[in-house]
Amino acid sequence: MRLMKTLPLLLLSLVLLTGCVSPFVACTTIGYSSVVNIELLEPRPGLELSLCGGEDCTPGPVEMPTEVGSTRSPIPTGVFELTGDSSNGWSASLSSAQPLLGYQLTDGNGSVVAQGVAEANWVRIDGTEQCGGNRLAEVRLSL
Repeated sequence: MRLMKTLPLLLLSLVLLTGCVSPFVACTTIGYSSVVNIELLEPRPGLELSLCGGEDCTPGPVEMPTEVGSTRSPIPTGVFELTGDSSNGWSASLSSAQPLLGYQLTDGNGSVVAQGVAEANWVRIDGTEQCGGNRLAEVRLSL
């Protein structure tokens, strides 16, 4: 009788220790980021990049936090950092790893040189499949 009571506890302990049951995986609440490196197939100095995460998004400036009491709403691009230039390429931090990225390239006069949607093949570079992790993608744009 005692074995019948302890057997379920032993089995549960074995399952938990071996990690065979995914509902018992404890994920931390770390805010993961997605970084995309973008370069032009034909580098051309003097171009500015506007970017956004998603198929139906509008490329715009990097999202800045809204000040307390401000009535201004930020443009929801999903891009929180964008560094680099059109000669050497850019690196952008996004809030999520969208499979498609909207982009727009403008020259020094503000004229649109190229725009469209680029496919980002994200690769998880750390973390786990169950809990997620930071992601990285490489995108090459043509003019």
